[in-house]
Amino acid sequence: MWSRGLLFSGTLLYSSLSIADMCEASVLSLEPITSVNTYDVFATSTYPLRQQFNVRTAISEGCDVIVVLDLENERAALTNAHRAEMRFDWYSTQGQIQSNKWILQLDSDNTDAIVEFRFVGGQWLEAGVYKNRLRASLFQANSSMEMDQLTLNVDAAVLPSARIQFYGLSQRHYNLDLGSLKSNKIIDYDPRLWVESTAPYALSVDSLYDGKLRHQSQNPKWDLAYQMLIANEAISFDGTQRRWSRSHSTDGTPLSIQIIVGDTKRKAGGKYSDTVHIYIAPSLSLAPQ
Repeated sequence: MWSRGLLFSGTLLYSSLSIADMCEASVLSLEPITSVNTYDVFATSTYPLRQQFNVRTAISEGCDVIVVLDLENERAALTNAHRAEMRFDWYSTQGQIQSNKWILQLDSDNTDAIVEFRFVGGQWLEAGVYKNRLRASLFQANSSMEMDQLTLNVDAAVLPSARIQFYGLSQRHYNLDLGSLKSNKIIDYDPRLWVESTAPYALSVDSLYDGKLRHQSQNPKWDLAYQMLIANEAISFDGTQRRWSRSHSTDGTPLSIQIIVGDTKRKAGGKYSDTVHIYIAPSLSLAPQ
């Protein structure tokens, strides 16, 4: 009798997934914590502006991830429409800096972190808005494959602001001795003004005696007219033309002051004086909207 049989042979295939292979993680949120976003160019502090951001992740148990925080242009700075940079230093109690990026190591027990932009003091910046895009990119530890990413638009503002002082001096008041008064005498040796403005600006003047030197007797009969020039441009004291303006910002410009004495004929002998106040105001045309 013949019999036939079938011999079956085979190999049982099986798979084994390690916990690392099953890593699941995502960036849940990337949000600002602080609401202040104004940078003061005249501030004397090390960091006039600080902005904080909270990054939150969801990470499966036993999973280790890297979150890379950086900006779209890979610079530690925000930029305005003219590509001027408002620089900052990265800071966080977690992680470390690497090539203008902040690197966080997170896991299922440590899923959140706060990072900070510390904008460096002493930067001269024009008024306006400075922007960039903050990215939070999540990678599995020891892998270059990006698992998730969130972005956030970040901005900071420089307001129109200006200040004026006497060049090289700290006092706000200056006594200018005109010496012996003679017709058409020019006094131009001191002082000079020093102006700084983050926007186009204008100077205005106000004279106690409307552009006249008044006699010590306080009798207007002896008033002696004079002319004042700032950077060789005349300033009128008698009405509307009391402004001297510039259509650009400046990080520091010295401006000369000249006084030209009027006709001293038939004026009483004695001492003459006037008090002039000089003001500076930035244009609001560059104010952030």
